[in-house]
Amino acid sequence: MNQTGTIALLAAFLSMLVSFVGQAVSNERAAADAQNSAVTDTTDASDIVTIETIDGQTVSGNLVEVAADGELVGSGMGGLNIQQVLSIATKTAVQKSNAEVQLVLVDGGELGISQPTIDGESMVFDSEVGVGSLSVSSVRAVLLRDNASIRNAIKKAEPDKDTVIVDSGESLAAVAGVLESLTADKLQLNYKGKSRKIAREKVAAIVVADLGLRSPAGTMATVTLTDGSRVRGSLGSISKEKIQLELTGKQNVSIGREFLSRLDIDSDSIAFLSDLTPVEVSERPQFTVESPWQKNLSVARNPMRMRVGGQWVQFDNGIGVQSFSRLVFANDRGFGRFLCVAGIDGETNGRGDCVMRVEGDGITLWTQRIRGDEEAVEVDVDISGISQVALVVELGEQFDLADHANWARARFLKTE
Repeated sequence: MNQTGTIALLAAFLSMLVSFVGQAVSNERAAADAQNSAVTDTTDASDIVTIETIDGQTVSGNLVEVAADGELVGSGMGGLNIQQVLSIATKTAVQKSNAEVQLVLVDGGELGISQPTIDGESMVFDSEVGVGSLSVSSVRAVLLRDNASIRNAIKKAEPDKDTVIVDSGESLAAVAGVLESLTADKLQLNYKGKSRKIAREKVAAIVVADLGLRSPAGTMATVTLTDGSRVRGSLGSISKEKIQLELTGKQNVSIGREFLSRLDIDSDSIAFLSDLTPVEVSERPQFTVESPWQKNLSVARNPMRMRVGGQWVQFDNGIGVQSFSRLVFANDRGFGRFLCVAGIDGETNGRGDCVMRVEGDGITLWTQRIRGDEEAVEVDVDISGISQVALVVELGEQFDLADHANWARARFLKTE
């Protein structure tokens, strides 16, 4: 090989070597960047949220915390204040709970627990959502077993006394007294001045006396947890790590953000129609069996589900009806707008054809033909100065055979 060939070969070798080293350095940098990203990116499913505002807007982003002045801190929050928020939903789905016992709470909601014990005013238990103790004064009832008969027995319990629902195997009996303790094997109750023991396996439920304590002051909120539990109380703070609530009995509860599925906040500026009683109801099915209107469910008593924005969405709040129906609600608190998502429930598998209409004092404010194979529509109507609002559903071309209409998240809103 001549000198020229040798130089060309050496140059090619050096070029390959430089390329190899450069690629190695590039790979090393990429690995370092990935490692640094893994270390610094602490965002999880509980940080990414979808926020619905009181006026019906939707905002998505990364919620870090709520500042002392109420401002939502995080990317995509757009300067929102907590007073403008109706709900905060995370991407953390609700999973089926393995809880053996249900606590019915004084302020509303139920908490799934296991292995509860009671000593005086203190209750200790295990849970899947990080809550391990409560004051007995925050609890309305302890369901060691759960069925319709036991829940009916709870409703009949004397409000001013602790009551033990005892299951004899053939019937339920209510024993009223003063609850002293609950252990793994027995319940202790002061009955007519004497301490009595009841074997735990015979105890179906415990109803705690209503002490007439004041509900906590401040903005009330309901937290839906990843095990399906719902805890309601006065909203204290939201940090990156936890949500703080105050329950009746001055009981403070800290809930880890990782257990948050949804947060719903009460507001005087809004009223959900499912929480109101209609002043007039008219239901006249033509070909189907009459099914009364439902609160927070479809008319077939299933969770409300409709397609919105190309996706199936389940609604926890609203009114389910069939055609023909007319529900009239009083606007006696000066609300200025009516909002909802109107459509035919997905349980009809694309069937159904009806006309949905919103009336104000007998005047049509909004109307649209709705089909089961179409997406639900958002409704926003001015009801300023109107005293009564009627939600009307009339049958369409397919009669009323699958007119399972939903007024999802139907609500009145104050505009001033």
